[in-house]
Amino acid sequence: MTDNNRRMDDRLDVLWTARLEQADGRVGACTVHDISLAGILISTDEPVTAGEELLIEIEGIGSFAGRLMWRHEKQGGVALVAGPDLLLKKFAERAGEALSTHPEKPDDGF
Repeated sequence: MTDNNRRMDDRLDVLWTARLEQADGRVGACTVHDISLAGILISTDEPVTAGEELLIEIEGIGSFAGRLMWRHEKQGGVALVAGPDLLLKKFAERAGEALSTHPEKPDDGF
């Protein structure tokens, strides 16, 4: 079974810059490439390892606690464990079919 077939939720492509804080206090930058209700795909130059707890802060939306589930070269999959995850997806859905390069406020009052 491929990764795409195992996914329970649709992923939305985005290209958002974010702040990445590691459990030991190190802070760096990352790029969010896609999001779903349960997780995000990031890329970073920071030395982050699978299993590590992270805080991802996206300007204009908020902070999301997660755990790096896998990493291959600069990309990694983060499972969200806390934060307004449904809201995160709404910011990406606002962009529609176009690639979202920055979060846009949803129309439904969030």
